[in-house]
Amino acid sequence: MVQRGGDRQGLFMRVACVNQDGGIQPDRKKGAAVHLREMRRSFAALGAEVVAIDRSDSAEIHQLLNEAWQEAPLDMVYERYALGAKAGIEFATDRNIPFVLEVNSPLIDEEERWRGPVKEEVRSLERLIFLNAAIIVAVSSEVSRYVLDQGADPERVSIFPNGVDNDRFCPRKESDPLRAELVPEGRFVLGFHGRLRGWHGFERLAEASARMLAEGLPIHLLLVGDGEFEEALDNVDIEHVTRIPWVDHDQIPRYVACFDALPLTYQPDVPCYFSPLKLAEAMACGVVPVVPDVGDLTKVVEDGRNGLVFAGDDLEAFIKAIRHLVQDGEAHRRLAEGAVETAASMSWKRIASYILDRTRPQG
Repeated sequence: MVQRGGDRQGLFMRVACVNQDGGIQPDRKKGAAVHLREMRRSFAALGAEVVAIDRSDSAEIHQLLNEAWQEAPLDMVYERYALGAKAGIEFATDRNIPFVLEVNSPLIDEEERWRGPVKEEVRSLERLIFLNAAIIVAVSSEVSRYVLDQGADPERVSIFPNGVDNDRFCPRKESDPLRAELVPEGRFVLGFHGRLRGWHGFERLAEASARMLAEGLPIHLLLVGDGEFEEALDNVDIEHVTRIPWVDHDQIPRYVACFDALPLTYQPDVPCYFSPLKLAEAMACGVVPVVPDVGDLTKVVEDGRNGLVFAGDDLEAFIKAIRHLVQDGEAHRRLAEGAVETAASMSWKRIASYILDRTRPQG
């Protein structure tokens, strides 16, 4: 698949965007697929010609890259890192073009945690790839630390949390009737969107919601996506919950813009290498994030400027933060404006622009 560019920044650049992870395809629902699509869209929007390759077989990838090169030389290979994948860097090395690697998690650590020991040859290959990549884009400080521990050159490693399409994710228009259709008037909406996972700590949000409703706070949970929410919601008045099944990512901005706050209730002991897509998306919509002090969340959310931060193990502190937003409309408005301002500097295009600027052929 070839995407042709529209802006002039990437003019005359041909970028091979390679994904060798068979579990991640551009048309799938998961967040990783969103990341894949948005980076390709952004390269194209900035004027690059994108050659998209999604295969798990190395021989096929080599063949497709060579076919693309025969049409016209490529200027860069941009790859989402997959364990044991080497076709992209082999091709880039052979053709003497930059190889840019996007690293979203410490894959060897995950492999050993969930599947068992990793062979030394896989470790050696990972070190070789990290050493030879022209640029490594890590989604968090913890992922950056992992990459550096394997010997990567610090000058080649940059940290970019997951971005957002600011053209699609933006504050709700007053003329949009969706919120009135989903939530009774006068309620403060706590939102969740995506696929529910164990590490989200949703049971903590449910417990806090039950307590806040018991004290009379007019909160309402708007839950958009997949997951087994019901068991955790046993003690929450169902009249204060709206459940929406999975919505395509192109349609999700309207729903997110109906939120008043985005409560993240991750447990303090969860691995801290993640960069939640939902954070930048919600902030771009003027939704106030309320986050625990774990991982890189506090590098994005500054307490009192564009959101609220609470001690991750203190549920009462979380409830206090939500109570403050419900009861102080002016504070909520100010924090929402700060969230939008922050998200404006977190676009996918900003990441793509950074990469294009540093890999553009000279002369």
